[in-house]
Amino acid sequence: MARELTEQECRDLFLEKVRSYVEYWENESRTPDLRGKLEGLAFSMMAIIDGCADGLPGFSLTPCPHPQDKEFHQEHNENWWPESDCDIGGTLHEEIFSEKVMS
Repeated sequence: MARELTEQECRDLFLEKVRSYVEYWENESRTPDLRGKLEGLAFSMMAIIDGCADGLPGFSLTPCPHPQDKEFHQEHNENWWPESDCDIGGTLHEEIFSEKVMS
């Protein structure tokens, strides 16, 4: 009978996909240099989070700052991480190596 996946099953499927991409980029012969392989792996990881990996949905990626983060940074006149409503996933694979991000 069909059912909702458990949290552990979701984690296992996510990690299985990550491991498969590690193996893929290790053996990718069309990209012989290390930098290209690392960039390929990074792009693939962002695609997993964004929901562009075959067989997996997108995942929320939100900051989870320490409860005292805001107060600490305010005391030091620094910017702090938001505590909610800040899902940065969805276009990470498109932006990771874009000129906008790299400049």
